[in-house]
Amino acid sequence: MTKVILTTEATSGAATSADANNGFFINNGTLSGWFTTPDGDAYDIRKLEPREVTDPRTGEVATIWGGFATARDRGLAAKDAMLQTEFKKTGARPAELFQPESKDIPLYLTLRNRPGKLNTQTGKPSYSDIGSFWNARGRYTVLARDLAGKSGLRFGGNVLAWKSSETLEAERAAKADMAAPDGDAARAGADKRARKGRDKAPAPTAES
Repeated sequence: MTKVILTTEATSGAATSADANNGFFINNGTLSGWFTTPDGDAYDIRKLEPREVTDPRTGEVATIWGGFATARDRGLAAKDAMLQTEFKKTGARPAELFQPESKDIPLYLTLRNRPGKLNTQTGKPSYSDIGSFWNARGRYTVLARDLAGKSGLRFGGNVLAWKSSETLEAERAAKADMAAPDGDAARAGADKRARKGRDKAPAPTAES
């Protein structure tokens, strides 16, 4: 699956570009919308509908938004239909994409209210809802913000290539290693600066 760079246009609440290469947009009035995957495939959502679910662990009631999506490309739509048919027969999900307890259904997009980290500039989460989408090409993650009607949108966000928790942890560790200071290099740099300072210092002169 292709690597993508998250754009901040929609997730910051300013989803104004209709040709965003991996954008996610849901209209405020009709709750219909569309999105584009990182692979460049456009999908239409007839309607995103809310439903209340209860967390069996805590008893808390939360609202989940969901709806089926249809590929605009007929060839991909045909492959998606085959995926749906196979799933109805077996109920099997690819082990490399889903945990055994997963309840994902092909072509059914879900959004759950799970705010991300606070944006230091706005003081608001970078996204309010996180979603999952599974089609014939693979699995994707949707990061969206509830825009409450701003710019005519109920939700706006981005679609990203799905990554396993192991992959995400490895990427975080790699970033931490890159950010960590190199002790030897720092000492060598300090020694070099000190020598340079001594070389530039004026030689003492004898007083008459």
